[in-house]
Amino acid sequence: MKNKLKVAVVGLGNMGRHHVRNYSEIDEAELVAICDINQPIVDQFSKDFNCNGYTNFTAMLESESIDALSITVPTAHHFSIAYEALSNNIHVLIEKPICDSIEKAEQLQTLANEKNVLIMIGHIERFNPAVQKLKELIETNALGEITSLLSRRVGVFPAQIKDANVVIDLAVHDIDIFSYLLNKEPTQIYGNAGSALINDREDYADIMLTFGKQNGLIQVNWITPVRIRTLAITGTKGYAELNYMTQELTLFKSNYFQDKDKYGDDIIKFKDPSKEIIQVEKKEPLAEEIRHFLKCINNQKQPLINAKTGIQALSTALAVMDLIKQQKNQIPS
Repeated sequence: MKNKLKVAVVGLGNMGRHHVRNYSEIDEAELVAICDINQPIVDQFSKDFNCNGYTNFTAMLESESIDALSITVPTAHHFSIAYEALSNNIHVLIEKPICDSIEKAEQLQTLANEKNVLIMIGHIERFNPAVQKLKELIETNALGEITSLLSRRVGVFPAQIKDANVVIDLAVHDIDIFSYLLNKEPTQIYGNAGSALINDREDYADIMLTFGKQNGLIQVNWITPVRIRTLAITGTKGYAELNYMTQELTLFKSNYFQDKDKYGDDIIKFKDPSKEIIQVEKKEPLAEEIRHFLKCINNQKQPLINAKTGIQALSTALAVMDLIKQQKNQIPS
């Protein structure tokens, strides 16, 4: 058995807290340090999880021997934190998106290659067991040829999101999942967004991505009073519904046959579909994500969501925002 990897977490907000908890519970990791600008939070976490606490990231790197690091700070700080960690030969798991610009993300990718360390991006939905099972259904042709994907990721505004809009924070999940399930990148991008309740950034958006013959529709917002995280996929052999939160997956198999109408013309007749509740072994996606990260470090293999994958998802999200800005500029004042 390989030695435990010494790990740390920088940023103790909503996601950072869960990273800390998971590292403390996973056998392959030894949580040695945490870092946040809030001293009381640092004190509490270092006490609760029996690790060293810091409010200065550079000081933590100088004082600790760290193999891997989770970066769960606001997106605007991803680049500076990751660059410093990579420069010190530390593997990094960066919460999505990878950065706030493609240029910065590519700099991180180049540095990681030079230092021979790994970058993994926290697109957590790839590790949702229901998504993994849906991927299996698609690859075994259970749905036939995919024609469309429809996702809804809506709810109330999360107070902890300080700098990202709804496209960068939410839609980037579904942008990545669509490409993952279809094994391709979008060829065309359409979208519309606006600010309904928040003045300084977009809090709702509707996005359409085309992948050759397939269309993907994404609805995201921070204005719906109930939290919804769903995905529906239509194929020539059936239809699947997935609930990200409950990890439930339902398959409806099409039941149709060729016939002729009273005029002798060919028609397709549909019977009731067969419904199948797909068995999914429920797991915590973040725990699976972190285990994958640690395994990739130990085996010296690129992670499922590496820097290149993160850059692709960010590129599409930024292209959506560019399109929306262009549309706004064209609206007469």
